Amino acid sequence: MEQLSVGHVQKLIEGLYNSTDPRTAKDVQEQLQAIQRLPQAWGIAPELLSIQSDQCRFFGAHTFQVKISRDWDTLPEDRIDWLRDEILVWIVRLCAGPMLVTTKLCLALISFALHAVPNHWHSFVAESVDALRRGGAVYGVATQNIDAAILEFLTLVPEEISNTELAGNRKLQLIQELNDAVPLVLSVLSSVLFTTSYADGTAQQKALRCFQSWIQYGIEFEASYPIIQQTMRLLTKEDTFEPATEVLLEAMQQPSWARYVTLRDDLLKCFTSEEMKNQFTTCISGIHDVLLLMDMIMQLTAFHGHFPADQEVSEIPLNFWYVLQEVLFDNGIAPIRDDSYAPSLDGDDDASLDKTMPSEEQRIWTRQCGEAAVIIYRQLVTILQQKAAFPEDSVWASWAQDLKDKFRICRRDLGDTMINPYYILRGEMLAILLEHAIAVINHWDSIPLASQDLEATLFCLKSISEEISPGEDEHIHRFFGPEVFGRFPRNGSIRLQNTTILLMGSLAEWLKKHPQFLAPVMNYLVPCLSIPKLAPSAASAFSDICDACRNSLVDDLDSLMNIYNAMSHSQIEASGQYIFPNVMQKVVESIANVIQVLPMEIAITPILTLTGNILQSAAEALEIAKTDQERARLMILTQIQYLSACCKGIQSPNDDYQSMSARLAFYDSFASGKSIAAFSDIEGLSQINDAMRKLTREIAGIWNGDEKVMKALSLFLESGVRSVSPVLALPFLDLVMIIQASYQSAPFPCWLDTAKFVITVYGGQDAYFQNLRELLQSLTVRTLEFITNPKDMEQSPDVVDSYFDLLSAVLKRCPIVFYQLSYDQINTIFMFCIAGMGLQERLALKAAVNFMAEFVGQEYEEGTEIGAIVNTLVTNMGPQIIEKLLVGIGGHVPRSFSGPLVDVLFKMTIKYTQACREWLPILLLRDGFPSALVTDTEKIAFIKGIIGTRSLKKFKDVVNTFSVKCRGLSNTSFGAV
Repeated sequence: MEQLSVGHVQKLIEGLYNSTDPRTAKDVQEQLQAIQRLPQAWGIAPELLSIQSDQCRFFGAHTFQVKISRDWDTLPEDRIDWLRDEILVWIVRLCAGPMLVTTKLCLALISFALHAVPNHWHSFVAESVDALRRGGAVYGVATQNIDAAILEFLTLVPEEISNTELAGNRKLQLIQELNDAVPLVLSVLSSVLFTTSYADGTAQQKALRCFQSWIQYGIEFEASYPIIQQTMRLLTKEDTFEPATEVLLEAMQQPSWARYVTLRDDLLKCFTSEEMKNQFTTCISGIHDVLLLMDMIMQLTAFHGHFPADQEVSEIPLNFWYVLQEVLFDNGIAPIRDDSYAPSLDGDDDASLDKTMPSEEQRIWTRQCGEAAVIIYRQLVTILQQKAAFPEDSVWASWAQDLKDKFRICRRDLGDTMINPYYILRGEMLAILLEHAIAVINHWDSIPLASQDLEATLFCLKSISEEISPGEDEHIHRFFGPEVFGRFPRNGSIRLQNTTILLMGSLAEWLKKHPQFLAPVMNYLVPCLSIPKLAPSAASAFSDICDACRNSLVDDLDSLMNIYNAMSHSQIEASGQYIFPNVMQKVVESIANVIQVLPMEIAITPILTLTGNILQSAAEALEIAKTDQERARLMILTQIQYLSACCKGIQSPNDDYQSMSARLAFYDSFASGKSIAAFSDIEGLSQINDAMRKLTREIAGIWNGDEKVMKALSLFLESGVRSVSPVLALPFLDLVMIIQASYQSAPFPCWLDTAKFVITVYGGQDAYFQNLRELLQSLTVRTLEFITNPKDMEQSPDVVDSYFDLLSAVLKRCPIVFYQLSYDQINTIFMFCIAGMGLQERLALKAAVNFMAEFVGQEYEEGTEIGAIVNTLVTNMGPQIIEKLLVGIGGHVPRSFSGPLVDVLFKMTIKYTQACREWLPILLLRDGFPSALVTDTEKIAFIKGIIGTRSLKKFKDVVNTFSVKCRGLSNTSFGAV
């Protein structure tokens, strides 16, 4: 068929690379991907590699890699050896060409090995290297090209295998292949790094990169140390300095290498050698070169044209300006001080005075460097402001979406870079930007692209606003005063208005200390809340300012309430749809933020007004639900979110900063009911409470199978209790009833999360224990009805996670509620948890392990009811718990979970030492448990190492060593548990 001929594929590839139309390129790419899925693609790949076209060869190599990774099962068994030999031959034949093709072929070969080891291929690293060398001799390929291909292959092998997710045994077999190949790799590296014939240093650079890759993998120190010493020597060569540095940095970061004194001493000698001193001296003395370099980097930053339509180089040096600023600060050059030398007063005075005082020449040099830095960063501010400006509207409209996205990303990076000149210049930078903004406003009608220019200036101000001190009293006044804000152009673009609004919001903390500017700011913001293209930004700024300036705005609460009333009775339309429920949500929360400042007896009235309006709208939605449930659903979701926003707003901003004990004391006070009783006579309160109960019951009844609505409702109920408001917190019994009924109808995890919070709030009061026990029992029965085995746990990890979180909260807050469940229920829960500790699904596994840690670590008094139940549970379940912990540590769960498992095992051996002495030998001396890779002697050593020690560090070291042996890994391959 024509479409499967190599000629047709070649035309498609050429069309892909030559196309300037994104749609055409996307269509061609999809055709090529479809061809790669065909069985015939196995044969097309080598044909493409034979074509004298780098693009075709790359696609051919890529096709091999894709087919092996995705379609291995479609390859006939009698073609497996052919495929391996074909890839090896093409690596040899094409290794003189572009390295991109060679790299792709090497990746294809490694992908082949991942599937072929061990059934179809042994010693794949050594055999590959040998085959490439023999192939080079057969085809007469230059030795340096074959060596380059071998180094590329050896560089990629440890990276690919380390990053590949494979089942336990297959991973171990491949790791063993790598360990067996280490002597060969060191031999190859030595032949390159110790040979002087590679005059240009390219091969040595590749060899150093390869060495770095194997150090990252975990190659042993002793075997590789001769190459480390040679790497130090290569630091003195200009063309190998950088890769040699990377190797040594990698070596110094290896935990297993840090203990070698030889490495430390040799590195010290290397860095203080005469050759290295000469290199440093040359760098320092080349001041003219430095100035030239700075000028070149500045020109690159200011490269003409918009990124990325006109050029793609101006973003390259952005990170340099960050690094330079850090260096200037680290060396005391910036910020400039009157006295360029000032001993530290933070530490020990004697140690500070013991430092060598700099000479007068050094002080002068430091100050000159600082002054030069100020000049450079002044220039940088102007350049960054120019680069941040959008192009004119017609040009912007002509850009494809991907160009617009790249510009926005680059602009965000420019904003991040703005902070570096601010650290150097501080107030001077604010002056530069504000003077420019004033100049643009002064000449608004005569400056080309004035709106874009002013917007970019304000964008730069916003980028540094978080670092501007609220006490800054010289420059920010000018922005909010008559020079800028007082003369703000009325014909500015929407983009300029949005940036201005966001800048105001970002300066909320400054406005808090300068409340005289609040009135004009709020007068500007409020109308913007009703303009579709400005509403999101306006709502965000409105929220930030109400949050920060709540004390200053409390006298204007009536005006804020009027804003809500006006907005709630009007509807903003855009594209034929009602929009911005998120805007109203922020408005509600913002008004509630201001209400929060008032004493509760005064705050009740505005809260009643606010919630009354929302409840009325929700009641209207329930009426609509009788005829149009979908439309009513959207309305109800919106009103529930408004209620949640109100709850969040009236919460104290200090709540999140309280200690747990302080928070629980606060909840106990609320749960006692005294605060609610104190306001029971407030007019309208009982009606609102009745409406709230009726609303929540009806919503839960109509939409109980709709997870999105139930999640919103449960979040509101939780937020209401968290707000500890007599208006918004549903009574305890109503809460329990809704949670139970809703979870029975549809067991969404959100109800378990809400139940957890209800237990946290009410679990400190004995009066609620019976109801909480019934709640927990009901939730447990329903959970265990549809999660009956480990497969169910893996399919519903969110429910498992929320359920065990709930149990952990019960153990922390009111453990008697848990332990007074029936014995059968408790027994089932623990069997459920023990099964969860062996899962591969990470969320469910984490939840089960965390609950077990909470159970094992809990404190209780001996002789109490709880103590008796816990001891019985540990006696009955202890062996199974220990067994599951050992199975996980032995390699049957992801290694990232070894740490939590070890913590639980440590607590078990500390609290139940004698029982563990009996259980561990019985479990561990079973053949092949927990791994066939550890001997009985190693198991006995493990038991002795962990039993009785109270040192967590020693315990972890012993377990880590045992776990590594169980998994068939070397201690240098991975970090400690």
